[in-house]
Amino acid sequence: MFKAYIYKIAIRYFFSRDSKTIVNRINGFAFLMIVAAACVLLVVLSAFEGLKDFGLFYTNSFDPDYKIVPKNGRYLFINEEGIEKLQGINGVVGVSGVIEEKAVFSNELNSGAAILKGVAPDYHLNKTLDSVSLIGVFSPSKKDVLYIGAELASSLEVVLSEEFSLLTTTPKNSSNTLFGFSPFISKQFDIEGIYQISSDIEKKYVFTSLSSLAGLTGAQKGAYTSVELFSTNSSLDINLTEWVYDQLGLKVNVLTKQDLNPALYKMLNTENLAVYIVFSLVALIAMFNLVGSLTIMIVEKRRDLRILKSLGGEKNDINQVFFLLGVVTSFFGGMVGVVLAWLIILLQNSYSLILVPGTSIPYPISFTFSNVSIVLATIIVLGVITSFWSTSGLKEV
Repeated sequence: MFKAYIYKIAIRYFFSRDSKTIVNRINGFAFLMIVAAACVLLVVLSAFEGLKDFGLFYTNSFDPDYKIVPKNGRYLFINEEGIEKLQGINGVVGVSGVIEEKAVFSNELNSGAAILKGVAPDYHLNKTLDSVSLIGVFSPSKKDVLYIGAELASSLEVVLSEEFSLLTTTPKNSSNTLFGFSPFISKQFDIEGIYQISSDIEKKYVFTSLSSLAGLTGAQKGAYTSVELFSTNSSLDINLTEWVYDQLGLKVNVLTKQDLNPALYKMLNTENLAVYIVFSLVALIAMFNLVGSLTIMIVEKRRDLRILKSLGGEKNDINQVFFLLGVVTSFFGGMVGVVLAWLIILLQNSYSLILVPGTSIPYPISFTFSNVSIVLATIIVLGVITSFWSTSGLKEV
């Protein structure tokens, strides 16, 4: 631990700088470089956080927070009582049983593959589906109608009309298919609407009513390929897999949004880490100004150090004074940089100063306390390293 007078001397040196001398101007420049490094690092991390949230909003718009799938077999069999039990879990705001089948959609001109998703009239995301409608509407209570993505509709050259229909081909569930018969079912569906949100989703999902797809595949009532849970919490208070087994007697696997899109999350996390490493190196370069500042300060305060030594101060005490001065400078520089970054982020979110190129959408930027902690920890750790390096070779005064 540091002696009490070491703290006092270090703090006094930090706050009693006279800007008239060239030495203190160098010290001030070193402080400003630390402020700039902290500010830039936080702004960049916040920008990538905003881009991550922006991208995930569109990519994960139709993904549940938790997706319950059978551990064995194709279907989960859950009655209304089981659905109500799931709805009673703390933090759960919506429960929807769905049926999903891989299907081929074709007309006289083209064909394309996507996931045909059957949803009920009370499906939790029906309002979201309505909000992204490009043409027409989606009515999950109607039978044999499709709500198709704009990207898939474009590739199939779809024109919305009453006469237009698609041929949907999906695997049969019966294992007793006779030799010579096709193991697939075909049926005509009318296109009721086209939605537009992001090309990945538009190519991935085609929606229809739950009853239509159940009738097509022969699924029994209460049989779902998955049950989707929507939650207000990032994590539930229970182990959902164990809860479903204990309460409903079902062996299941529970998938999160990250499990449903592993490649996307891995890419975003890798990018975030790469950006952090690059700008941390920039901050480290900025910290070299602190090395020079402390070195010059040691030379300037040589007379004070001799007085301190004559009063019984040890060489280690002198080292600690300037080490602590470097850490204090890093801490306050980091704090000022964080406040400055917060003001920049506030201005961007309030006045949309920067727009996404080619659009009228404000550049997304998200201020999080986790990023603040990362920035402050990085600046302080780098400050400790550079301060130790600057004072470790201090010679006798």
